[in-house]
Amino acid sequence: MTYLNTVIYYVDFHMDDPKKATMRKLERFSLARHIPLKAIGKKIVLTPYSEIYLNNKDSGLYSAYGLCILETSWNSINDISRIRPLNARRLPLLLPVNPVNYGRPGKLSSVEAAAAALYILGRHDEASKILEKFSWAQTFLSVNMMPLSDYERCRTQEDIKKTEDMYF
Repeated sequence: MTYLNTVIYYVDFHMDDPKKATMRKLERFSLARHIPLKAIGKKIVLTPYSEIYLNNKDSGLYSAYGLCILETSWNSINDISRIRPLNARRLPLLLPVNPVNYGRPGKLSSVEAAAAALYILGRHDEASKILEKFSWAQTFLSVNMMPLSDYERCRTQEDIKKTEDMYF
């Protein structure tokens, strides 16, 4: 059994094909834990609706409260637009390698989003560990290595935006 140093939580909105729900698969390996929406609290919540980019300064929040993924389908993403968590963060653009949205900037699967967040937070081994559970995900870090490394080094929101613009 493999464990992470900190837990990745997820809220499942049941809008995705259960066979494609990557967080459920991580839960089977004890790498993620399902929680109800009301239990988000102070966790870092990844959402494309946040105006604040995740950066390595958020690592203290991650260590204290963990990371929460909103497990939903990109086809139903507008349904979560009203959710306003305390520590909402957005990821800068990256290229997905998942079979559904391959190569479409920003349309990451939940496990890709979690891995990207872990990498930006300096948890490289944990990012690799969760991706190992998916045969198609093995190339995610290598495809995105340059932007991920640069995003991790960014100190300000402006730096992240400039870096994102440089790549995309």
